[in-house]
Amino acid sequence: MYDLVEQYITNVDKIMLQVLEHEQKGKFTRRGKGAREMHETKYGKSNFSSLFMKHMDKELLDAIWETVPAEESKWCSQVVINKYQPGDWLIKHQDSAGGYWQFKLVFLTEGKPHFKYWDKENKEHLLQEKKGAMFKMPIDTWHEVTKIEEGEDPKYSLCLIWE
Repeated sequence: MYDLVEQYITNVDKIMLQVLEHEQKGKFTRRGKGAREMHETKYGKSNFSSLFMKHMDKELLDAIWETVPAEESKWCSQVVINKYQPGDWLIKHQDSAGGYWQFKLVFLTEGKPHFKYWDKENKEHLLQEKKGAMFKMPIDTWHEVTKIEEGEDPKYSLCLIWE
């Protein structure tokens, strides 16, 4: 039911080079306090940045699909890369509140763990993120990204979404 699938993608460094280029070009959208596009749901507010598929160059999309299993990428309708820098967080929520039926989270960085989820028995788990690993969880799993502290490196994650 809950599983960390290591090496789901194997070209994270290549993807991250493209992500950082996109960041330098100002293609990330700030989604928090003082931003154009707030990330507020029925659960509350969050603070982070996103690179949406519509702003990604072909090179980045090609790099993402390069090692994602073909059967997984076939029907994927949306790709988003989220960035959490010091002071950022993602409020506890369920993805089933969105308009999609499947969601896969792939970690592009690692370090101090910040991804927290609650299992079916409402037991809290803090997951150690691993570069290139995909966290497999039911769509209705409660989860959050805890606040990134000062001095920590930014966290990046890849979200694959099936609408």
